[in-house]
Amino acid sequence: MATLPVAPNEVPEPRGNDAKARADTTYSGPSFGASAEAREARREEERALVRDATKGRLTPERREAVRRKALAEIPWWYNPYGHLAATTGIGLVVLVASIASLAKLEVRWTDLLVIPGVVLFSNYFEWRVHKHVLHRRFWPFEVIYDKHTPMHHMIYVEEDMALRDVREFRLVLIPAAGVLGIVLAASPVAIGLAWLWSAAAGWLFLLTASLFMVSYEVLHLCYHAPEDGFIGRRKIIRVLRAHHARHHDPRLMQRYNFNVTVPLFDWIMGTMAPKRDAAPPR
Repeated sequence: MATLPVAPNEVPEPRGNDAKARADTTYSGPSFGASAEAREARREEERALVRDATKGRLTPERREAVRRKALAEIPWWYNPYGHLAATTGIGLVVLVASIASLAKLEVRWTDLLVIPGVVLFSNYFEWRVHKHVLHRRFWPFEVIYDKHTPMHHMIYVEEDMALRDVREFRLVLIPAAGVLGIVLAASPVAIGLAWLWSAAAGWLFLLTASLFMVSYEVLHLCYHAPEDGFIGRRKIIRVLRAHHARHHDPRLMQRYNFNVTVPLFDWIMGTMAPKRDAAPPR
């Protein structure tokens, strides 16, 4: 009677094209949220993934493996529109409260100087956090890096920026707790301005900071909308998305185009990505 073949105790490692195909699709999953036993192995896998990406060796198969795992680990209770409502809603609540309070105060022209100051500082803060926190892994911000560089940047690359599923809002939007943390961090500054300058200046600080935060969140989501959709076809979105998309070239992501809203500090700090060579005539 015929019997099934017995598999050897040790299976030899694949070689040649088989090894390359396996390397192109192997991805165990994100390191954040993993068990203690699996976490370090996953982090090493992420380090290799980022190294390969920065050297131009990120294959479509490997990107799809990262996307599949990232989507598979989204909890069942996640609501993408609830996520968007929470992140933008926190900023809008602060914005409405600021406007309501300002309506009861006398606003002097000198108080208005707070607005350009906050915009400049927010643009610098956005640039610095993106460059030094989202693209460098260190305590206590490891999770922020892990969600951004080895995941967000592996899934969305310059020539393929669009979301394919609304559940991918989780891979693009800031966590609601992070937005709340920004508001809480800004509150002492607003209180200090109200005490040292005027109450109107304090509320203008919160108003401008919350508006900038909402703008960041909405613009970033728009950049990852389909290019041929209603949002993607807007001229202002096309222009700003082109700047952000260059940052999503894995070879450039660690060095260039860190501003997401307006690339002011990319220009000031010399981190504007070099222009592409002119395309040959068709």
